[in-house]
Amino acid sequence: MSGRNDPAASQEASLTTAERLARLRLARTKGIGSATFSRLMGLYGAAEQAIAALPARARLSGRPVPAIPSLSQIEDEIARLERQGACHLLRSDTDYPGLLAGLPNAPVLLFAQGRTKLLSSPSLAIVGARKASSPALKLTEDFASGLAEAGLTIVSGLARGIDGAAHRSALPFGRTIAALPGGLDVTYPPEHARLQADIAQQGCLITEYPPGMPANARHFPRRNHLIAGLSRGCLLVEAARRSGTLITARLALSFRRLLFAIPGFPGDPRSSGGNDLLKQNQAILVEQFEDILAALDDAPLPDHGLAPWERPPPRQSSLFASMDDSIQRKTESNPAISAMPTQQNTSATGGNVWTSDEKNILSLLAHTPSTVDEIASRCQLSISEVAAILIELEINGAVQRHEDGQITRLH
Repeated sequence: MSGRNDPAASQEASLTTAERLARLRLARTKGIGSATFSRLMGLYGAAEQAIAALPARARLSGRPVPAIPSLSQIEDEIARLERQGACHLLRSDTDYPGLLAGLPNAPVLLFAQGRTKLLSSPSLAIVGARKASSPALKLTEDFASGLAEAGLTIVSGLARGIDGAAHRSALPFGRTIAALPGGLDVTYPPEHARLQADIAQQGCLITEYPPGMPANARHFPRRNHLIAGLSRGCLLVEAARRSGTLITARLALSFRRLLFAIPGFPGDPRSSGGNDLLKQNQAILVEQFEDILAALDDAPLPDHGLAPWERPPPRQSSLFASMDDSIQRKTESNPAISAMPTQQNTSATGGNVWTSDEKNILSLLAHTPSTVDEIASRCQLSISEVAAILIELEINGAVQRHEDGQITRLH
């Protein structure tokens, strides 16, 4: 287990201990998701400055001051994680998974336990039905062990059925990652307690959720996001037409990952989703694990992107540019004013001017939370397109992203 809470582990040589702790405090503040974190870092350049400006920002926007974790709370959390053999992984840490970092909505903070170097190793997701058939489980075991022996790390979600078979078969090679729908100290499902403990020792556990957070149905889309984002490709073994497995498959396609499927028996509902993807030429038919190795060898590696606040500024005007010279002068003379939200899509009369896609997504949202996957399923856009639009809407104050990743409309 590498000590990823050491600031020397950061990709940024200039990241001090104080700034790293400040980033952890900011990332652990309720109501600050990846888009808001990126916006604040873009505005202030450092988490320490962003935290200092948050009270004024809240007062100016008429919102309650967010409950920012204290330095001692974060230090206590670090100590608890270290006792468990776990750690925080910030987006700027070298052990943060490179493929995941390339996504526009990559989580700012992850919690990891085990061999974190596996997170940036060549990997393949294997997902499928919880109530899988015996032949499907046997195929999963053969594929997972063959791929792991060949050097691929097997990623899955620690669920019953196909997930569990994939983890168990890759574990003897020390090459498996389990993405969790709750905290590292929470076991789900209960019968996988021994398997989860073994993966923590020989593989790696990863989650977006802090210690003590129970597994929740609302967390599964974010767990699926991790599974697809961590991997160069995704293998479907058995997947019904309406299943969480197909959510992972759609995410993999939207992330431009290779999608593989083992054809199933016609008429078996557990195979209908995968068979449909094969008929639509969205998945590559495979019969043996060597087919996957050959396809990955021929495919280019996905880009490892920079964090949004580390990217060069766009050629067009910044999202955070002042609307006129007077606001700019006030911002320069009073840093607290720079915390005021700015609008990119604003008319001369002060009202928002949304694009047709933004209007479409706003019409699908309500004051009750929706997941990104649910929104994408109701409109004619990919999950990655929806995620990008939601970031713009969040920046412009039209929607709120909750701690569990769900979205609500603000007005």
